[in-house]
Amino acid sequence: MKLQISNLSKTYPNGTRALDHVNLEIQTGMFGLLGPNGAGKSTLMRTLATLQMPDTGSIQLGGLNVLTQKKEVRQILGYLPQEFGVYPKVSAERLLDHLAVLKGITDKSSRKKLVQALLEKTNLYDVRKKNLGGFSGGMKQRFGIAQALLTRPKLIIVDEPTAGLDPAERNRFHNLLSELGEEAVVILSTHIVDDVKELCTSMAIINHGKILMHGNPLEAIAEVEGKVWKKRIHKTELADYEKAYQVISNMLIAGQPEIHVLSDSMPGEGFSPTEADLEDVYFSYIHAASTAEPAVSA
Repeated sequence: MKLQISNLSKTYPNGTRALDHVNLEIQTGMFGLLGPNGAGKSTLMRTLATLQMPDTGSIQLGGLNVLTQKKEVRQILGYLPQEFGVYPKVSAERLLDHLAVLKGITDKSSRKKLVQALLEKTNLYDVRKKNLGGFSGGMKQRFGIAQALLTRPKLIIVDEPTAGLDPAERNRFHNLLSELGEEAVVILSTHIVDDVKELCTSMAIINHGKILMHGNPLEAIAEVEGKVWKKRIHKTELADYEKAYQVISNMLIAGQPEIHVLSDSMPGEGFSPTEADLEDVYFSYIHAASTAEPAVSA
């Protein structure tokens, strides 16, 4: 199964250009879509999920036209949006069974087996009788995946799934997503770089509706290896360093800023080389785009 996105653009009535000629080819497996809040990620995810139409462009999923064959696409689509609501006074088992009926799974025996299998797959079987209002954030996310898998989808879209999860729940969710990527196109839309680094073999970086980079995370890291330098500075010096160097990121270490600079050679006194990671790749593309053109809300 292959997802082909061609020349996709979307501008909202208020003038916000959320997607700007997006082109992507995504194969079976885990695909990460990285970008800051407001980059256009959710607009792209909603469009792929047949919930809104672009102004221009096309989307092909296998032999299906996503924009004109919405009913057929929804039969092989699993979607976990960023905001996933549940009925707090209904048990996980009962609501999943109800959602299965709405999905057209009318045979009671088959539906019962499917619901049980999905609750086990998402590690929720032991709490299947518990009302969803008592679930933790991670448990609700896993329930969201369970409902997304009711149709045995070939395309699974998850939008910011690990935001707010504790480390243990995040690991459980990662293991589940990784397993799903063995049989379907799984698109993970997030602003959390580590999620993509740990899960995905292919990725793209989007900002202001434009695709800035599309490729393999490890190859992207290799391209900046040996070009990232770090230095501890005083917080009052940050603005001067940003003017003098290509500062791609800064973070506080014990209350003191540590900057990362992209440079082919040692930038100056006090800098030391540092091992590049995907976060450096991400910030280098975001920084380059922000300095190349005026920022536009997305």
